[in-house]
Amino acid sequence: MNEPQRHVTVLLAILFLSLFSCKVFAQDDGKDWVGYYGKPVNIEPLTLSGSMGEFRATHFHTGYDFRVGGVVGAPVYAVADGYISRITVSPGGYGNALYITHPNETVSLYGHLDAFSPEVAAYVKEEQYRRESFQVSLDCPPGLFPVRKGQQVGKAGNTGDSAGPHLHFELRYNNPEQGASRITANLLQRKVYEPEDTLPPEFRAVQFYGYSTDAFNIPQTRLVAGFDASANRTVVHVPDTFFVAADAIDRMNHTWSRMGIERWEVYLDNELVYRYRNEDLPLDMSRYILSLTYFPQRAQTGRSLLKTWVEPGNKLADTPRMYAPTKGLFTLPDSLDHTLRMVVYDAAGNNSSRSFILRRKGSLAALVEKTKDMYGIPAALYGADAGSTRMPAEEYQEVFRWDSNNHFEAQGISVQIPEYSLYKDILFWAARVDAYEWVLHTAEEPLHQPMHVQMKVPSAIPEELYSKVFVLRQSDNGRDPHMQEADPRLWRPAGGQCRDSVVTFSTNAFGRFRIDIDTIPPSVQASFATGADVRGRKSVYFIIKDNESGLETYEVVVDGKWVLGIYDAKRSRVTCVLDPEVINKGNLHNVVVKVADKKANVTEYTTSFLW
Repeated sequence: MNEPQRHVTVLLAILFLSLFSCKVFAQDDGKDWVGYYGKPVNIEPLTLSGSMGEFRATHFHTGYDFRVGGVVGAPVYAVADGYISRITVSPGGYGNALYITHPNETVSLYGHLDAFSPEVAAYVKEEQYRRESFQVSLDCPPGLFPVRKGQQVGKAGNTGDSAGPHLHFELRYNNPEQGASRITANLLQRKVYEPEDTLPPEFRAVQFYGYSTDAFNIPQTRLVAGFDASANRTVVHVPDTFFVAADAIDRMNHTWSRMGIERWEVYLDNELVYRYRNEDLPLDMSRYILSLTYFPQRAQTGRSLLKTWVEPGNKLADTPRMYAPTKGLFTLPDSLDHTLRMVVYDAAGNNSSRSFILRRKGSLAALVEKTKDMYGIPAALYGADAGSTRMPAEEYQEVFRWDSNNHFEAQGISVQIPEYSLYKDILFWAARVDAYEWVLHTAEEPLHQPMHVQMKVPSAIPEELYSKVFVLRQSDNGRDPHMQEADPRLWRPAGGQCRDSVVTFSTNAFGRFRIDIDTIPPSVQASFATGADVRGRKSVYFIIKDNESGLETYEVVVDGKWVLGIYDAKRSRVTCVLDPEVINKGNLHNVVVKVADKKANVTEYTTSFLW
């Protein structure tokens, strides 16, 4: 073969591989995406306050948050023909949400709605009264609520776990080749929606970490250099093995919000050595963000930095989302200068880059302080409150493997961690502070699945109070719990059931745990005085709170009949609409609000109003 023919053959091979790669990464499933779907809101210009795949604390954001002008009530429309297949009402999560199944086997989701369409709202209300429950999940047959493309199905709102009025929107589908999990689609990548975006992404930080293993083959990582957004062409001394982590965000026109990056690429001397793409996401893989990002930084500061190092338990490495031939760990072949370049892209193709001059400096120990442990915390303070003289009564260490069932047991405690709950091998650390408290490893190490814990109830707690026993976990508050004072305001309920002097609970995070008892019933406060004339109001509300084990159930009864109470967990508020179909007008009405916590402490609050 002559030289020109060879060049043509190579070019054709590259073109074929590029087209094949694009098809694989775009997850071409034969569906019509562009032009098939309309807009879920009719607000121009179409703008977002959140993008699919952006980094949240414990998961990837699974959809798109459409802006609605900062107020509730914007009309929400079906994006294609189909039928409402599911309706959910919840104080958390998506709040009021609709799922519409379409003829092409996709499902659109509309979350945080303020209201459903009148016919759907009437059906939901009927089911809530029939079940005597505010929270419902209703599966609907195809003929119950058929919808047409562009038909209004509700109004945008702020229900559930929402920080402000917006519409959370997703398109989901199944791919049998990828298992049973539903997959949420990247709609910007598929060009279903194209909000104006001429702004490049922004770097906020780039950090270099040294990597080594100890005598137990457990990874050790240490920060060797960190830079802010302005750093470029800076010299960095790196150890024999290292990885890089970065914080970057995207901006779009007509919105102040920060979006996620669509593609991250790292080049070492112009060779691609790492890539992460924000592809369509199987919903059961959302928690792997805990391994994709450098979690100790997230736990300490709340900042999410994508790291190139691929831990063995990170299953994203088995998907088209990630390319990391060296598992994201890099070595320099000599002591000469080498260039590392990181490039980030948004969905519109805008990009930003940062370059660094790397020089090998030898072992990791030559670059960092030896007095710090792998998380950057002085080992002498492990288990003690900052500024406190309380030290652990007992300490334990044990090697835990990421791909094995791990079990730790000592007097008064048993910990079971299922296989694949860790992302890498760890030297598990536990300390008994006293009869009530244990520190279980560090909150800077994430868990993919919950661990199961049994703690011996202290002898000072009498058996007649065992039914009131529960467990508290110290809130991270952006820092490691080992370093915090035992401030009661920082403790949150972790659950737990007591039997035969042992309390059992499950938790999806390491940290500091304390046994407590809850004999205090919830509190209830009405928005009106007893006997008040509320004939000018459309609703009344009650504030319900429990500061110990947490709320379990509530109900509102008016004149002996169950009445729908709409629970807003963000404001601890239960609102009752004054509905003449339920409450007879022109009378003095007797009201009983019954609230129970998770330890069966009950408050029955009685009042009355004229309406």
